[in-house]
Amino acid sequence: MFIRYRSVLSVPGAPRLFGSALVARLPQGMASLAILLLVRGATGSYPAAGAAVGAYALASAVTAPLQGALVDRFGRVRVLAPTAFAQGIVLIALVVASRAGGHAVALVALSGLAGGLYPPIAPTVRALLRERLEDPTVRETAYALESIAQELVWITGPLLVGLVITVISPAAAVLLLGVVCMGGTVLFVRSPLAAGRGSRPRAHRRAAALGSAQLRALLAPIALTGVGLGAVEVGLPSLALHAGSRSASGLMLALWSAGSLTGGLWYGSRSWSSPLGARYRLLLLTLVGCTAPLIAARSVPAGLALSLVAGLAIAPMFSCQYALVGRAATAGSETEAFTWVTAALVGGLAAGSAAGGAVAAQGVSAPFLLSCAATTLAAALATVVAGRRPARVA
Repeated sequence: MFIRYRSVLSVPGAPRLFGSALVARLPQGMASLAILLLVRGATGSYPAAGAAVGAYALASAVTAPLQGALVDRFGRVRVLAPTAFAQGIVLIALVVASRAGGHAVALVALSGLAGGLYPPIAPTVRALLRERLEDPTVRETAYALESIAQELVWITGPLLVGLVITVISPAAAVLLLGVVCMGGTVLFVRSPLAAGRGSRPRAHRRAAALGSAQLRALLAPIALTGVGLGAVEVGLPSLALHAGSRSASGLMLALWSAGSLTGGLWYGSRSWSSPLGARYRLLLLTLVGCTAPLIAARSVPAGLALSLVAGLAIAPMFSCQYALVGRAATAGSETEAFTWVTAALVGGLAAGSAAGGAVAAQGVSAPFLLSCAATTLAAALATVVAGRRPARVA
């Protein structure tokens, strides 16, 4: 099963690239919980804490394409490392302000500034894989490994924050967030694959990422997929509460991620001959089929079992999506292309979470119905993607 993963990890420098990128991306899984608890403790207000987390996520999504364009223009080292250190300074200011009794508005503003400075490590990794792995088969396996790494970030980050908060404090967790971001980013940009070509400024003119019609066609399905995932992320805790077990909500979310990991490992271990666009559409429909049983779930045992099933197609779908984006990106705008995808996904997740919370009051099945509807629409729009030819490479 793992022979294909060996073909990726045997590439010189690949293990260090994936390892350093995993560390540099841990703040993605740490930030929400750490900032939420810090601001909640400082202000005594859950709305203020939620606003701080929302500001962090929104600013990160908005500035990602700009940072991606800067990486393509000036190189990875000149952009990623300075923004990581700038974010570390802002996080220190956030902790100091919280300890000094700063107003909620100031804490929300500092959280937003910190989010806007988070370096786009994940899009950079995906652009690197496109750049360095010439064999399409090996590259697609690498994208599967990348989607698995992303799931590990979402599982490990909150656990690490929970441990630090239990032993020390939320302020220590936010400071650790900054240390991990700075240290991990330095390790990443110094890894051999990241420090080679592409780490220096480009001398030629660079095409805008959105100049690719295929990339533009991908953004709507990606955003709708985010809506579907965001709705499930709200629906699972709602199901647990409806079944009378608050503690089961965390376990359902963990099993959802575990299902995604399992599906990603299986997907990346196999050879695929079907066209990428058609496979993407099929995986989106498979995601609908895996999520749909949750509509009928009413008990904790059913929710736990079906959460695992609901996650099975997520990592495979993302693996295929990364390959499509890599194919759609024009020369010189690879990192920016992947950051536009991140922005679309995060925007969809935020909308899906908000809409899922709103419809949950209408019934425990409503968020899962919303998820299936949004993902089905994404599959319908992906038909356009399937019919397009790969973008020309300059």
